[in-house]
Amino acid sequence: MDRQMVGSVSVRWQGVGDGFNWACSGVYGPIDNNERGLMWDELVGVQQYWNVPWCCIGDFNIVRFPSEKLGNSRLTPAMELFSEFIGDLNLSDLPLEGGSYTWSRGSVRPSMSRIDRVLVSQDWEEHFPDVTQRILPRPVSDHFSILVEVGGMARGKSLFRFENMWLKTDGFIDRVQSWWNRHSFSGTPSFVFAKKMKVLKEDIIQWNRLEFGHVGRKKSQLLETLKSLNAKEGEIGLSDVETCERELARFEVENLISLEEISWRQKFRMLWIKEGDNNTKFFHKMANSRRRFDHLSALEVDGIFYEEESEMAA
Repeated sequence: MDRQMVGSVSVRWQGVGDGFNWACSGVYGPIDNNERGLMWDELVGVQQYWNVPWCCIGDFNIVRFPSEKLGNSRLTPAMELFSEFIGDLNLSDLPLEGGSYTWSRGSVRPSMSRIDRVLVSQDWEEHFPDVTQRILPRPVSDHFSILVEVGGMARGKSLFRFENMWLKTDGFIDRVQSWWNRHSFSGTPSFVFAKKMKVLKEDIIQWNRLEFGHVGRKKSQLLETLKSLNAKEGEIGLSDVETCERELARFEVENLISLEEISWRQKFRMLWIKEGDNNTKFFHKMANSRRRFDHLSALEVDGIFYEEESEMAA
């Protein structure tokens, strides 16, 4: 398909484990009705050309029903054409969990709509019967992130890894030196070195658990706060105090995300990317490319987070 696309990029995939062949189209829909019509035509062409299980996901820049746009009560021809496109290709419009809108702008009289969605063919849904899509809180963007999940993951063996984000903590080097000096062993130099490295590792692990062990929980709490305030904004609006509370929560989430980006960058060895760059989408793509490893990083039970394999197995 050697042609310039109007509002989509399509890729064909083959599963590493099961050899499942399917296609995915990422959409950024045009605002203009004529260009949007061309996009519907090109997506029909993609589906007919490959004729494989298909997933179509992205920002369509159009809603299907008046109820999907705050304050709107009129069904437009563009909405009808969108629903006709979905019906003609026999696609499933996956239910949205966690909210009614995927886009919001403004704080006093906000504009809110559901312009982002996931559409799948029946054979794609049959292969991933547990697929769900749910809204994630939006700390920065005017779009809510949508998480598509197709099944559970299992965890492999956890290995010790030096985290670059530790170097961002004041006094970390002094702590390491103190831990190193407080342990004493007898034996050959190589034996002493190995033993000191082992206990140093345990000291660092314990410190990391105390210093960063609750970062995920704190971030989750902040994101839940954002989610609640965003939902309230769409229903009755926010007071000045609540607006300030949301901005503070966003600021704190951004700081936590900065630490996470340092960790992501290290995991994928992309050291040439400068800290502070907006690489959220980049890291998400890298993470998706490694889903084949079926990795589970943490488990939450009754509000308590477990990250060690032994803890999650208990």
